[in-house]
Amino acid sequence: MALPRLFISTDMQMITGINNIDGDKDDVQSMVHALMYQDKFDIVGIASTVSRWQPGKNDASFIHHVIDKYAANQDELARHGSGFKTAAELHGITYQGTKTVAGASGIVAQTDASRAIVREAREAAADGTDLYVATWGGVGDVARALYDAPDIADNIRLLSVAGQLQEPNAYKYIHTNFAGKGDLWWINEASTHFGVYALPDNRYPTGNSWAANNAKGHGALGDLFYQNTIDIRGTSGDLNLTKMGDSATILYLIDTASNNDDPTAESWGGEYRKAGDQYWVDRTDQGFNFAESGGARTVYEDRAAWQGDFAKRFDWLTSSPSASTPTPGPVPGGGAVKAVGSGSDALVLKISQDAWNGSALYTIKIDGKQIGGVLTASASHAADQDDAITVRGDWAAGNHKVTVTFLNDAWGGSAGADRNLHVDGITYNGKALAQGTALLNKNGAADFAFTDTGSAASSGPVQAGGLVKTIGTGSDNLVVKISQDAWNGSAQYTIKVDGKQVGTTLTASASHAAGQDDVITIKGDWGVGSHKVTVTFLNDAYGGSAGADRNLHVDGITYNGVDLARDTALLNRNGAADFAFTDTGSAAMADQLFV
Repeated sequence: MALPRLFISTDMQMITGINNIDGDKDDVQSMVHALMYQDKFDIVGIASTVSRWQPGKNDASFIHHVIDKYAANQDELARHGSGFKTAAELHGITYQGTKTVAGASGIVAQTDASRAIVREAREAAADGTDLYVATWGGVGDVARALYDAPDIADNIRLLSVAGQLQEPNAYKYIHTNFAGKGDLWWINEASTHFGVYALPDNRYPTGNSWAANNAKGHGALGDLFYQNTIDIRGTSGDLNLTKMGDSATILYLIDTASNNDDPTAESWGGEYRKAGDQYWVDRTDQGFNFAESGGARTVYEDRAAWQGDFAKRFDWLTSSPSASTPTPGPVPGGGAVKAVGSGSDALVLKISQDAWNGSALYTIKIDGKQIGGVLTASASHAADQDDAITVRGDWAAGNHKVTVTFLNDAWGGSAGADRNLHVDGITYNGKALAQGTALLNKNGAADFAFTDTGSAASSGPVQAGGLVKTIGTGSDNLVVKISQDAWNGSAQYTIKVDGKQVGTTLTASASHAAGQDDVITIKGDWGVGSHKVTVTFLNDAYGGSAGADRNLHVDGITYNGVDLARDTALLNRNGAADFAFTDTGSAAMADQLFV
C-alpha cells in the first residue's frame, strides 16, 4: 500500500525579540519530527509560508538549514526503514511560498509553493489518491492553489493548525468557499494541538527534560531538536519547552490505529467533530477539554505512547542506549519509587494498576494545584505490588485535599481487558490517612483529606521579616509586596489575574508596623494589552480597638520590573482591591506566535 502523500507548509522564521537560535523553534521541533517519520508518509513538498505575526520574515533558508542537519543522520534512519529521502531530494522539493499576508480578497500572488501544491494534487489524482497538506502557519499558498485550480479540492486533505489565527483573510476565503461543501476534505483544528504539550492547568508548561533525556546527544537531529527547546522565546532562558504543537498533523498520519479516513475516530493526532460534508473541527464537549482547550485531551491521552515511539527513533541516531525510558527509581517488589515536588512535608501514595493495552496515566494535585507532571503507573495490583510516590511540599496548618486523577481509562470488553488505577494507601508525614484507598475504573478523580497540625509545616524562606514566595508559571513577573496588621491570627488572601486565581489561599507573615513585606511573585504569560490583578482579603477581624484589628496591606506592585501607576491599598475589611497593568508585548507575543 502506497504511503500517504504529504505537503508541509511552515511559517518557520526568525522572530524578532523572541527567537535566537534556528527560527520559530517549535516549528523546527515539528520539522525534525516529520523528517524522522518518512517511512510513514511520502513528503512531496515543504514550503515556507507567511503568518500574520511578522510578514516577510519567513524564508525557505530555515527549512534548508534543518535539512542540512538531517543529512548527517539520513543513513541511520534509512537503515530502519524505506522511504527516507536523501537531503538532496528534500532540498529539491523545498519551495518559497508567500511572504505577504492576503488582503481582503484572501488571495495572494502565485508562488512556487502554490504552483507545487496544484501540481502535487493533480499527480495524486492521476494516481487515484489524495494529497495531505499540513499547514503550520498561514494558509495563503493553499488558498491561492485552490483559487487557481478549484478542481484539486477533491484531492486535497487539509490539516490546518490554527489557520484562522495565522492568516485570517486567506483562511476566510477557504472557509467561505470550501468548508463543509463536500469537495475539500478538511480538519480545521484550532485548539486540539495544545494536547501535544500542555498540562491540565497550564497551556504553556515549562521544562525540556524530555528533550534532554531523549534527544540531546542523539545525532545531529537530536541535538538540533534539543537546542530548539532551550529558551524557546529567546528572552534569556525564560521558557524551555518541548512544544511541537504543529506535530498534531504528523501524529495524525503516523498513528498506529491507522484511522486516517475517519477524523472522528481515536487518533494520536486527535479526535474531531464532524461539522459539515468532509469537514471536521475540534471537540468542544467537556470530556475532551484539556488545559481549557477544546479537544486537546484527545491528543494528550496518548502522549506517553507517541513520545515513547519518538524516543525510540532518536535511539536510532546513536550507538549508545538512550535514556528514553529511565527507571524512576529502585523497584522493590515490582513497584517504582519516585518523588515529586519539594519541601519539608511528605505525602506518600501507594499506587498500582490493572494494565491493559498500555499503562495507567494519572496526575496528583494538592489543594487543586498539580505537583509534578503526568505520572505512569508501573506496579501490578494483581501481583500485590505498589509504586511509592512521595509528594513533597510545605503545607500550612489546617485541612487539605490530595486529588488523584486517572487520565486514560481503557476497556476491551472483559475483566482481563480493562485498564484501571488503584490508590492502595496514603500517609502524611508518616501517619496513615483514615480514608486512603480508591479504585478508579473510569477517567476521573478521587479526593482524600489530610490535616497538617503545624508541627512540620514551613511557609518558605523569610527575608527581612517577610515571606518570599513564587506562584504560577510563565515568563512574565508580577511582584506584589504584602504586609499585615495581625491580630488573633494572620491575614489570609487570594490573588487573581484577569479574574483567574493564581495559586491557593495565601497567608501574610510580614508586619506592616515593622516595615516588613512579603514578596509574592506571580508568574504567567499574559497577552498584549490591559490586565487586572485582584488582591482579596478573606478573614477580617476586629476586637474593638486599633491594636485589635486584623488588616491586609498591599505596599507595592511591579510588572516585569516596572512599578504600577497605582500599586498600594489598605484592606481593612473583607473584600478586593484591583490594580491595572499593561503588557506591551515584548515577551507575551509568543503565546500566540507558537501554535
